[in-house]
Amino acid sequence: MATRKGITIEGITFALTGPTAVSLERLYTWVVWQFPRPRAGGYSGAVHPSEPDHGWYPAVVDASAGEVLVYANVKERFPSPEAAAKHLDQLPE
Repeated sequence: MATRKGITIEGITFALTGPTAVSLERLYTWVVWQFPRPRAGGYSGAVHPSEPDHGWYPAVVDASAGEVLVYANVKERFPSPEAAAKHLDQLPE
């Protein structure tokens, strides 16, 4: 559900203007995929809510800090975690 301030998925509101920092604890029902590619703030990754067929969002995963920077502001949902994480390569760090 989209609002002016953001999009809400499973009770978490994500900004429409940029990535949103979310604790790993809040994403406990989501699939969190971390790749071994370092990126400022953690590692390239992707997240997928528990909703079937929702698609993947790019994310920067910092497991040691227990935080994920979710790029739910992107215009598309990706069909795979690899495609979502690859999208991060096109964004400035």
